[in-house]
Amino acid sequence: MQVWSTTSGLMAAEVKECPEFSWQNSQELESFLSDLKICFVMRLEQQFVCPSCSGLVLNPHQTGCGHIFCAQCIRTYVENGEVSKCPLDNISIKSEEIFQDNCCKRELRNLEVYCTNAPDCTQRIPLCNLQDHLKACPYEHLKCSNSGCTDVLLRKNLLEHQRNVCSLRLEPCEHCGQSYPVSKLLDHQKTSCPEVEVQCSNKCPQMIKRHKMEQLQQDMLVQQGTLKDHSLVLGSLDRNISLCDSTLTTLQRSVEEQSLRICSMQHELEDLRGVLGSELHDELPSLRASLDSLRQQVAVTESLREHLGVLEQTCQRHTHLLDIHLEQLQFNEQRFHQLESTTFDGKLIWKVRDYWRWKEAGTPVNSMPFYTSRSGYKLSIRAYLGGDSSGRGTYLSLYVMIMRGDFDSLLPWPFCQNITLTLLDQSGSRNHASSTFTPDAISDSFCRPTSDSNVATGFPRFISHSDLEIPRNAVYVRDDTLFIKAKVDTTGLEDL
Repeated sequence: MQVWSTTSGLMAAEVKECPEFSWQNSQELESFLSDLKICFVMRLEQQFVCPSCSGLVLNPHQTGCGHIFCAQCIRTYVENGEVSKCPLDNISIKSEEIFQDNCCKRELRNLEVYCTNAPDCTQRIPLCNLQDHLKACPYEHLKCSNSGCTDVLLRKNLLEHQRNVCSLRLEPCEHCGQSYPVSKLLDHQKTSCPEVEVQCSNKCPQMIKRHKMEQLQQDMLVQQGTLKDHSLVLGSLDRNISLCDSTLTTLQRSVEEQSLRICSMQHELEDLRGVLGSELHDELPSLRASLDSLRQQVAVTESLREHLGVLEQTCQRHTHLLDIHLEQLQFNEQRFHQLESTTFDGKLIWKVRDYWRWKEAGTPVNSMPFYTSRSGYKLSIRAYLGGDSSGRGTYLSLYVMIMRGDFDSLLPWPFCQNITLTLLDQSGSRNHASSTFTPDAISDSFCRPTSDSNVATGFPRFISHSDLEIPRNAVYVRDDTLFIKAKVDTTGLEDL
């Protein structure tokens, strides 16, 4: 077995190929075989070795004297058509007598060689098929194609590395579907994925998707900012009104003082009219001037009174706008709480507060709606804590209502899924009280709703008040609160 390096004796001259060979030209062949250690199965005959550079004759050219050289070496002897001597027998070499030896080239490329990945790979293939073999050889060393990865592995291990081992492989986020490197996927889910459910900002146990939480928080911040602006304007108006009231009070006091002074002067004038007629006549212009000044002050007072009326109208308008924004803020908060408590998996845990008050009132209590899926049936629970129908006064009555939903036209009717209602034990012993019923297909309660909700149906005698309030091995009412769970069997339901 001989080992040949193809680094020497190669050239980029174009050659004509026979149909049975896969290489298009000698340049592609030489580029592929450069820097490879070629191991021939049989000892290489001398005719396939260039006598000048001792390299493989991949692009053989024969001279007129019968010697075979590689194209690069023969060019050094015949350049620009000049006549040179053959280095072997000193015979003149003419350029027109040099031709490609395709027969030698065909024989060389059909010689069997060992795979360059030996001893791991034991394949023996013709030299002309070496390139195709290396494209599929499981022991070929390849670089991982994942962006940023510099690991080099055997081809047989590359696929497993790219799919399961490489820390830079892309995997889709299970929430939003976007692809991220494995090393960054967890950080994406923890900090920025819009579809990940996070805890409510109000510290309640309900989970809500991050992008909905951010949108609601932004809406509430905008409403709170607008409310703050109006509050500032209202405060400024209140200060202006207070200032005007103070000024008006001062002016009114001044008017009263001047009026008293005038009255006093009139009395004095009447008393002295007979005695000081001439002197009073001289003092009359001064009194008239003082009276004119007082009239001007009264006019200013009336102007301030009119300005005060305008300010009151402005204050009323801003107060009206403030009431509108308060109503919108209350609506957004109600919508936020409703979104927090809505479930879409056919399950609901309902916290019922003020048990004793509702029991004594004898009126029904309705739960928030819940859904079997995002586009499924809409249901709610109705409870009569003091009992209803045959259980009035002695039993807790529980019912289920099918409500009109947005996707009813796409759902199968009548509603046929089993429903389980459970009164949860709060002692930790898990002695829950449960009852399950199967919907009656011919009952109007389970047909497609034509109003906001169908007639409620369920258990008028779900549990007696004695078992509910004084159970043996459970605690159903604690701190005036009980928990009711509803679960819909979603087997067989398909998501739209």
